[in-house]
Amino acid sequence: MDHEIKEKYMLAGKIGRDALEYAQTLIEPGALFYDVAEKAEQYIRDRGALPSFPVNLSINNEAAHYTPFEGDKKKFHTGDLVKVDLGAMVDGYMSDNAATMEVGNTGNYSDLIGATREALNAAIKILRPMISIYRIGQEIGNVITSHGFKPVKNLGGHGINRYDLHSEIFIPNYDDGNGETIQTDKVIAIEPFASTGLGMIHNGQLGNIYIIDQPRKQDREEILYKNFNTAPFAERWVSKIMDNDQEYLRKKMSSKYISGFAVLKEHSKAMIAQSEHTIMVLGDEIIVTTA
Repeated sequence: MDHEIKEKYMLAGKIGRDALEYAQTLIEPGALFYDVAEKAEQYIRDRGALPSFPVNLSINNEAAHYTPFEGDKKKFHTGDLVKVDLGAMVDGYMSDNAATMEVGNTGNYSDLIGATREALNAAIKILRPMISIYRIGQEIGNVITSHGFKPVKNLGGHGINRYDLHSEIFIPNYDDGNGETIQTDKVIAIEPFASTGLGMIHNGQLGNIYIIDQPRKQDREEILYKNFNTAPFAERWVSKIMDNDQEYLRKKMSSKYISGFAVLKEHSKAMIAQSEHTIMVLGDEIIVTTA
């Protein structure tokens, strides 16, 4: 990997890690989702980076993809199981990391949270160039099931490329039999999800997060592309650059220029926890950029 690119990934990882730690300090009973997301994203910007994607604040049976909208009054409550998922982007090179916490430190789901952390560490421990993808999933699934929980089978980790948060690689949370291998000089995110229920998720309502689907050369001056390129963006970010943001987003959705991310929910309304790191798989070393 080019040294300059490596350094950008490393910086994105450090800023993302620090922002994740900061965001968790803001979450307490009565705190607004909006304030937590805005402050965490500003923390990233103040350090010379951009958010890789809108801060995800997903609670209880939600696995991912909720970010507050402009004027959102939603608050955290004691006992909420919160997945905080965020990342930083330096010149298009991204990090992606997540942690789960309980509001008010109730301790009701400490084992569930611990299972995802242990599974993540176990997966990283065996990671190396040319390892089969199913082996990573197998390691994650074995750890989660050993704690009495279900790995979420239709969620998993992913490759990361420049301006491409979810690239071609999918890293499962169980042994799915995929014999493809992790190539050298790849950046990946490993993110175990564990459930107290069925271990399957479905799409809920839209979570106020969007992405440009397939930009064309003639679209390069379009306002969304100029501001966000092909990285995910929040409805509230758009509201800060134009007055008619809701109407504009509706038009762009109708024309298939952008699509929205649905909130991912556990089928049985059971609780879900998540842990995640970004890792560079190099020929001579494995670097966890968000550690």
